Amino acid sequence: MKNFFKTLGVKFRRFMQGRYGADRLYRVLSWFYLILLLITAAVSRAADEWIYYTIFAIALAVFIFSLYRVFSKNIEKRRAENEKWLTFENGFKKRFRILKDRWKFRKTHIFRKCPKCKSVLRLKKIKGSHTVVCPHCKNTFNVKSL
Repeated sequence: MKNFFKTLGVKFRRFMQGRYGADRLYRVLSWFYLILLLITAAVSRAADEWIYYTIFAIALAVFIFSLYRVFSKNIEKRRAENEKWLTFENGFKKRFRILKDRWKFRKTHIFRKCPKCKSVLRLKKIKGSHTVVCPHCKNTFNVKSL
């Protein structure tokens, strides 16, 4: 029996050569699929049949698309899809990180956007008007504080 699983693993590794495999987008799609399945389980008892079948069809489409990505041989296209997802995800995380920092440093700092590069800067609360140099683009601009 142990030898059977060993040869099965070798065959699967051989099959996956030249294919894209799992990445971050695959994991997100898998979790989304599982969440949709849980929703269909909850909806199946309470709602109309068309809601159940619609959610189940969406879940099935997500599952098929995620498997298609894993077994695809078009590696560059799958890599580009994953890169787009990571860019979206990091932008989303960055917004929440900024909100967390704003709350954490609300008593001692103010947050302003650079007018040139639009990056958010954390500045110490100083009364009056003062000049700030953006560390990213080296632009200088005036900031008014309380």
